[in-house]
Amino acid sequence: MKNKIVLILAKTEYNRTPYDVWLQGTGVTPVLITSSKFYDGYVSHIKHCYYLDDYDNDDDSLYKLSEKIYQTTPFDYVFCRAEVDVIRAAEIRSRYQITGQVPESAVCYRDKYLMKEQLSGSKIRMARFHKADSEEDILSFSADSRFPVVIKPRLASGSAGVAVIKSRNELNIYLKDSFNPAAGMLIEEYIDGEMYHVDGLVVGKELKFIQPFKYINDCLSYRKNLYIGNIPVGKDTCLYSRLTETTRDIISRMPVTENFAFHCELWVTKQDNIVFCEIASRTGGGMISFLIEAMSDFNIDRAWLLAECHINTVQYPVYQEYFLRFGCVCIPPANGKLISLPTEYPPEVRRTHLTGKVGEIYNGGEKSGLYLIGHVVEADDPVSVRTLFSACYENIHHCRHWESISND
Repeated sequence: MKNKIVLILAKTEYNRTPYDVWLQGTGVTPVLITSSKFYDGYVSHIKHCYYLDDYDNDDDSLYKLSEKIYQTTPFDYVFCRAEVDVIRAAEIRSRYQITGQVPESAVCYRDKYLMKEQLSGSKIRMARFHKADSEEDILSFSADSRFPVVIKPRLASGSAGVAVIKSRNELNIYLKDSFNPAAGMLIEEYIDGEMYHVDGLVVGKELKFIQPFKYINDCLSYRKNLYIGNIPVGKDTCLYSRLTETTRDIISRMPVTENFAFHCELWVTKQDNIVFCEIASRTGGGMISFLIEAMSDFNIDRAWLLAECHINTVQYPVYQEYFLRFGCVCIPPANGKLISLPTEYPPEVRRTHLTGKVGEIYNGGEKSGLYLIGHVVEADDPVSVRTLFSACYENIHHCRHWESISND
């Protein structure tokens, strides 16, 4: 049997996504494109490894490099796990008639306006919304709506570029700022509620894994340098059923895709309504994949890769009550120079992922999916898990680890 090849667009470091290990013994060989930042970590493990200096933004170079690779090493599958690569991977599949998510589906799962248009007319609750391609579009929507309103990029991730506008005066200030784009945006009414997310995996068009989680703090907490946490929702609750059924309904109304992971965000309002925020055809960011693996012994990224390569050897987990003992927390940096790291962590910490370095200067949080340090923790119950989040936060944000930097 001919050895198969998968082209992987890799935006994560090797230690997080060891694709060669995941594919060992499967008959599928990885060929990888990554950024210069992560290249050294991969090249000693994966023979065919390439990098781009401006990985996140240089689509033309990515497509040219994939063409060069295909001419010498024709690949059978294309895989990616990052938001920035979803459409690019679909375009590459389309060019070479490779099975997998097509551009129509990728754009619908990526563009916040198009995904809401796709769901319009259904019973799924959504905030009133409109696409904004000009200042006039924003002013027109705001004139017909009560404040607050939310303005967000249609294609961004990690809550980057999201603005919550609470008054006419704030809107005027927003529009006068040349750094705030008026085109390529979505404007919608503000939803006052707690946010949840539902993560899972579809294989062969069948839902194989699904689990809802509650955000502790919200997706904009990083702007105050506060942590964002995630805890599982118990299956014996009514909310579990409502969140999973809403997510199933959303997926059923989106373009059909054979194999994909998903990360769906939903509000639960004070009136106990579930309101759709957005859905992505990828695994959740931050520490979510690590959390799922710790509580269920299921690596969702590996399972998705194998599904994309048509390898059906994965055992999918079923919900267990002990899932509720776990949680994860992502902690952004403080403002200043990181001069040391904790020498000890709370004993309940099961996994730690450090992305920063001692000696680096930080300006606080950048986006919700990025963090200085992340932890998966295990405790007796969800309340204890949340207490651990605060302990982990204080452990790294203690003043002894930071040196103030003068702006003079």
